[in-house]
Amino acid sequence: MSANSTHPLIPRTLRAAAVPIILIWVAITAGLNLLLPQVESVSKHNAVSMSPQDAPSVIAAKKMGAKFQESTSDSIAMVVLVSDQPLGEAAHRYYDTVVGKFEHDTKHVQHVQNFWGDLITAAGVQSSDGKAAYVQLNLAGDQGSTLSNESVAAVRDIIDHTPPPAGLQVYVTGPAPLTTDSLETGDKSMIKMTVTTMVVITIMLLLVYRSVSTVLLILAVVGIEMGSARGMVALLGHFRLIDFSTFSVPLLTALAIAAGTDYAIFLIGRYQEARQNDEDPETAYYTAFHGVGHVILGSGLTIAGAVLCLRLTRLAYFKSLAFPSAIGLIVVVAASLTAAPAVMVVATRFGLLDPKRKMKTKGWRRVGTAAVRWPKPILAVATSVVLLGILAMIGYKTSYNDRHYIPANVPANVGYTAAEKHFSAARLNPDILMVESDHDMRNPTDMIVLDRIAKALFRIRGLAMVQSITRPLGSPIAHSSIPYQVSMQSVPITQNLQFLKQRVGDISKMSDDLGQLIASMTQMQTLMAQFSDAMHRTVDTAHGTVDTAHRTVADLNTMKRSVEEMRDHLADFDDSVRPFRNYFYWEPHCFNIPACWGVRSAFDALDGVDTLSGNMATVVTDMDAMVKGMDGTVSGMDEIDALTPKMVAQFPPIIATATAMQQTLQTIHSSFDGFIDQMQQMTNTATAMGEAFDASKSDDYFYLPPEVFANPDFQKGLKLFLSPDGKAARIIITHDVDPATEQGISTVDDELVAAHEAVKGTSIANAKMYLTGTAATYKDIQSGAKYDTMIAAFAALTLIFLVMLILTRAFVASLVIVGTIVLSLGAAFGISVLIWERIVGIDLNWIVLAFAVIILLAVGSDYNLLLVSRFKEEIGAGINTGIIRSMGSTGSVVTAAGLVFAFTMGSMISGDLLNVGQGGTTIGIGLLVDTLIVRSLMTPSIAALLGPWFWWPLKVRSRPAYQARSHIATAAPPDTDADVVSSGAS
Repeated sequence: MSANSTHPLIPRTLRAAAVPIILIWVAITAGLNLLLPQVESVSKHNAVSMSPQDAPSVIAAKKMGAKFQESTSDSIAMVVLVSDQPLGEAAHRYYDTVVGKFEHDTKHVQHVQNFWGDLITAAGVQSSDGKAAYVQLNLAGDQGSTLSNESVAAVRDIIDHTPPPAGLQVYVTGPAPLTTDSLETGDKSMIKMTVTTMVVITIMLLLVYRSVSTVLLILAVVGIEMGSARGMVALLGHFRLIDFSTFSVPLLTALAIAAGTDYAIFLIGRYQEARQNDEDPETAYYTAFHGVGHVILGSGLTIAGAVLCLRLTRLAYFKSLAFPSAIGLIVVVAASLTAAPAVMVVATRFGLLDPKRKMKTKGWRRVGTAAVRWPKPILAVATSVVLLGILAMIGYKTSYNDRHYIPANVPANVGYTAAEKHFSAARLNPDILMVESDHDMRNPTDMIVLDRIAKALFRIRGLAMVQSITRPLGSPIAHSSIPYQVSMQSVPITQNLQFLKQRVGDISKMSDDLGQLIASMTQMQTLMAQFSDAMHRTVDTAHGTVDTAHRTVADLNTMKRSVEEMRDHLADFDDSVRPFRNYFYWEPHCFNIPACWGVRSAFDALDGVDTLSGNMATVVTDMDAMVKGMDGTVSGMDEIDALTPKMVAQFPPIIATATAMQQTLQTIHSSFDGFIDQMQQMTNTATAMGEAFDASKSDDYFYLPPEVFANPDFQKGLKLFLSPDGKAARIIITHDVDPATEQGISTVDDELVAAHEAVKGTSIANAKMYLTGTAATYKDIQSGAKYDTMIAAFAALTLIFLVMLILTRAFVASLVIVGTIVLSLGAAFGISVLIWERIVGIDLNWIVLAFAVIILLAVGSDYNLLLVSRFKEEIGAGINTGIIRSMGSTGSVVTAAGLVFAFTMGSMISGDLLNVGQGGTTIGIGLLVDTLIVRSLMTPSIAALLGPWFWWPLKVRSRPAYQARSHIATAAPPDTDADVVSSGAS
């Protein structure tokens, strides 16, 4: 049987098939990277939402979108219009144009909050100087997802193809565009970060190996490992088997490069150590593979398992890191255990990889000697240094505002910067509270409760403005206080007071007119009394006249009889002398004969007596009628004479009544005049009270009368703040600080508590409260990050402990490895806080802690595992001697690997995402602490202090057996220091 057959199968197979293995890996790497899109492109098309879907804020956002029939996602963008001059008609026309285009693109824009398009609500989204306004868009796709990123691109395309008028600048910003820009920035900076990392690694390797060929071979191996890892992840992502986030590709690349370089250093370091021990290349190959193969496998599986524990978390930020990183590391481990040994085999055939100088072990052996001689002081010093680092965490603050961690020139940041010249930082990042009731709240009763909620929220410290249906512009609706409405009830009275004053003036005029009437009636009384006296005298006279008339009538009757008698005698005479008479009438010349004419005239006179008698009868008749008339007249005058005293007697009571009426009118006038003055004072007071309440913007005594709900303007507000069925109302909450800070998110719980307290015992006491928005989202992220960090850390520590226990089979040693990792992590984070927050002045991003915890726990065990594994190999020489020899043989290798890994992770600072850089530098600091303090001082000191207990439950001798000591002394005599320790301290 040949000597080769005594070696294990796997290294023998790898050695025999070295060239095909290399070609296979090269083919895999080339095929995956040439036939498939690069992982950055794949990640862009498979981006997962950064929003935790089970978080209350995300549930609230989607619930609100459903209730208001606006959206099904949590992606929000803001289109901000900014000008140097107050926005005018041209800006409004442009705004209407782009809003119309947004509403037309229903694939990417689910809803447009068109406040500025209505004069009633425009002030709510316009700056106080009138030079800026914004419109909020609800986009398709959850924030950070591929669809959301496409929606952001679609909105920007609309803006780019709609030129604004001169002087108007338009920006697309907000949470969704910021997340999209972060992803694109991370992808674009990958080339720069990768090149920087490779340059750093090259310099570090040149310093370690002083051999260009060795460095090139390591870089070739690392290139295969990184390329195949990225390609495999791209393949799985291309078929949508895994998701990605902003940090997935940078972390995958950094871990692949760093881990691949470390494993190559482990392998080559052990090979060169064997070559220095005069082993031939083939034997050195097997020694190296045997010595570090299990370390590489254990380390790789530990890191892969630790990052895979991120699948137990809830936040997509962490969960999306698990599969890409774990798969990539598995590929790196596979390549490190196959391609790297194959490259070593081929290289050693050409005399490459041999050390150019003797490895310096004396310095590290002295460190080991000091650790076993003075373990307590060294452990105390190392622990003190670590504790000082941990103490630096005091006062640690974190920021949730991703704006501060991406370049200022990305579009979303430029938009935020422009907007913040006109709006507060919190104006574009409000919280939104939704109140969901079991009935329609569009009534005065529920409006009182909704305003009560808004009032309770406004009184929370840290909130600057609360907008709701009862206060759409941040202050209560004008004229909505009860005092003002009460004062408005006096407006008709005030208006009527002028008419009342005029009517009271009429009463005064009536009193004056009545006084004149009384004076006239008094005068009439006097005149009437005089008339009565005159009438009495006239009646007496009339009675005398009537008596005289009666006597005259009697005389006339006597005269009539006399005349009739005389007529009769004359008639007799005429009959006697008729012939004689006729003579005178027949004489034609009688007119000329005086005596004839005289006689004739006498006979004519006799004829006149008859006429006189007839006339006399007429006179008597008329006189008799006249007397009768005079009797009637006198009778009437008697009545008048009887009535006039009675009429005179009526004037005094009439005058007295009129006088009383005048006095009453004067009293009424006096009373009403004073009453009107009092009413004027009352209405003036009520009006002043109403105006004072209205001007004060006080939110006390709120009330909306029923008729307001029919107002067209108020109905517009109802559509904006209440759901179509009226069973849900939303309240917009603006902070007075940046909501993406710890101070901002500290009010989230208070907001929910205040809302619940405000509805107790009211008409909507059973209402459900949902809170979303920037502060609410980051509050959920804060809670989720704490939970996820603890879960992932516990799972990772458990996994690491189990892996260490399997590899070392020593319970205490495994506990020591895990414990030192935790201490290293604490010190690293404290130092990072010191550097970033105390020196640089930039708060650590919220993701850095979780990022550092997971990765440091995963990679921090590498060097302790390598050291403890070497302890176990050298333990046959005695515990202390084994420690010294292990430190001497692994010191330079582990230090080189640790420094390379640390600077590789630190190279992430060269990327454009500052939070990634902060995470990388924190991990780098942790690796430096782990390499230079924990692995170099703490672990060997603890192992020396515990002695055999360090290896419990393994049974380990403190001193080697006699035969073993003799053999060891003959085979490889140790340094003087080691001998002294072995004989004295062992």
